[in-house]
Amino acid sequence: MDTGSRDRWSLEWMLEHGMVQGIISAAAGFLFTIALQGRGDIPSSGFVTVLGVVFFYGLGAAIALLLGKVSGNAASSLYTPSGDSTAYTPTFSHIDTLVIRGNLDGASDAWDVAMSEHPASPGVMVKAADFHLRERKDATRALALYLRARQLKSGGEDLRRYVQQKIVDLHLGPLNDEGRALVELRRLVEAFPASREADGAREALAAIKAKRDQRPS
Repeated sequence: MDTGSRDRWSLEWMLEHGMVQGIISAAAGFLFTIALQGRGDIPSSGFVTVLGVVFFYGLGAAIALLLGKVSGNAASSLYTPSGDSTAYTPTFSHIDTLVIRGNLDGASDAWDVAMSEHPASPGVMVKAADFHLRERKDATRALALYLRARQLKSGGEDLRRYVQQKIVDLHLGPLNDEGRALVELRRLVEAFPASREADGAREALAAIKAKRDQRPS
């Protein structure tokens, strides 16, 4: 994995665990503590200053983790096979760690294990597909997993629409299969006619048709 990807994953990991928010809160806590010491409200000692910084760091990190848990629960329906937002949604921080370390082979094996443990979860399969597309640049493997996720016919509409859009993008992009792209674009329009993705699909269909009409017969 290149340095940029590693840095991005490191920052995401720090945000997920509240470290960045804790550092920001600690900086504010330092200024607040110094201000109180200057007014004489609390003892002017280095120990008290450190305590203030540590307290505000912990407070900021705790709030960030709490908010992250709430938002994670709100988004759980995207990856929950039954569509029940109260159902358990697996997390895979250990796989993220492997990616951060550049162990993409190990991460690939771990995703295989995760899919075998959650065979009815299209969300897990989509996460694995995203990994192969984003990190390994393996469009063929990613497509196979997106298609398997679509065949499960479960998950919320947002997830199903996302899967269909990724299938279209792969055929239009790295796989360069215009004929199959046309089929999948029409499928996207039929399945989600009122969506923004369907509007884009209609434009793409018109553009492909116009290009074909301009070709010499």
